[in-house]
Amino acid sequence: MITVHGVQLSPFVRKLLLALDYKGIAYESVGVFPGAEDPAFRAISPFDKVPVLQHDDFTIADTSVICRYLDRVFPENSLYRQDPKLEAQACWLEEFADSKLIEACAGLFQQRFLFPKMFNQPTDESVVTDILENKLPPLLEYLESQMPESGPLVGEAVSIADLSVLTCFLQARYGDFEVDAGLYPKLSSYLSRAMTNEVVQSRMEAEKTIVSG
Repeated sequence: MITVHGVQLSPFVRKLLLALDYKGIAYESVGVFPGAEDPAFRAISPFDKVPVLQHDDFTIADTSVICRYLDRVFPENSLYRQDPKLEAQACWLEEFADSKLIEACAGLFQQRFLFPKMFNQPTDESVVTDILENKLPPLLEYLESQMPESGPLVGEAVSIADLSVLTCFLQARYGDFEVDAGLYPKLSSYLSRAMTNEVVQSRMEAEKTIVSG
């Protein structure tokens, strides 16, 4: 039995749920907010972060570690490449997305969605301006240089790189951000392709139900 602990609007929880869906693994989801003062959750998440995965009597935290574990235990529809160079490239894009890209995308999510709509707090427009004018452009320029003309990011099939990059831009969408196709045509084209995938569409619909509910 697979159980995911975390809030589904978290970009890292979303990354894990997309991985489970792509691989066709059944799971149940338990809602837990990061930073929740819950001793039982703290016992399975030492940094008090989400997601945490429970697989029968085994528990592990950290999205990247969880995805690697799942791919070993359930090797069908692997998210990792056999070719060492392709795997290194995919893992690098995962790290880039999980560290730098998500900072900017989550910042827009916080300022334009989470604070005003969930916490009744004002948006700090200076933070938004800094993200849009200073933090995001070099990240988008780099990604533009890495984009293939067609297909997924690395190799012939969806990889951990796709899930990691995609969840960031799905998060930014809640902050009313869309990639400018005129400035970043290959990145915009890639995201359009990726977001039409039925697994991604299903995840977006599930989140829409959460937000509207």
